Amino acid sequence: MGRESLKNVSRLISIANTTPSISEAFLEDFKRSVILTEEKNSGLPSATFKPSSLNCARGCYYQIMGVQPEGGSVSFNMIGICNSGSDIHVRVQTAVMQMIDNGIDCEWIDVEQYIKENNLDYLIVREKKGTETKLYDTRYGTYISFMCDGIIKYKGKYYILEIKTESSNKWYGRTDVDPKHHKQAISYSNSFKIDTVLFLYVERDLLNMKAFQFNVTDDMRNELVHFFKNVQGYVERKIVPPKDNLPASVCRYCGYSVQCRKDG
Repeated sequence: MGRESLKNVSRLISIANTTPSISEAFLEDFKRSVILTEEKNSGLPSATFKPSSLNCARGCYYQIMGVQPEGGSVSFNMIGICNSGSDIHVRVQTAVMQMIDNGIDCEWIDVEQYIKENNLDYLIVREKKGTETKLYDTRYGTYISFMCDGIIKYKGKYYILEIKTESSNKWYGRTDVDPKHHKQAISYSNSFKIDTVLFLYVERDLLNMKAFQFNVTDDMRNELVHFFKNVQGYVERKIVPPKDNLPASVCRYCGYSVQCRKDG
């Protein structure tokens, strides 16, 4: 083979090594499209308390005051994890609804009907979407905005059902309700006047499950109400609350960490 032919072969090999194949190009375009769709559908978090984000008074303040979260562009993998979690929620909720049809003493309770029957007029149903109900608790100046996974009546007693999906590493070490979920459970209990939250932790890979109950006391609810009123006071005065002494794991993925460092 001549020198020129060798050069041409070398050039073609180089092009082949740098030009993506159709399958590679499709995968990259697919990922980019998923991210673009997520970014189009994402907006500034609503100016409300969120039961899943009550571990930090300063974080609550930033959200209520409309501070733009930071932390870079959204991850394709994280979008997939969230979507997978939503799918698992629906499958679990559907299976719980079917328990009564299989002769098990477990009744799925319509959240809106429960609110009416128990005169919880401070709760506003924002939207009923499939198996979940979006709600506002209107009692503390700033609304509490949350989505209820479900209320069940199991063996004659009412429970709030909360479904959590997590990685295998977390799940296999799970022995009780995660402390990071305590305030969320207390908030739900405070809104619905139900003392016990049943947590169902689902492992993402093989869909193994563990269940734990979390019992809420009046002292827990009163402490949380004080938290709401305390943050509301800072909101009304437009003063950033003092920084909470939280574990690094709580702050690591916080979208307000940049602003928090600026505020000292």
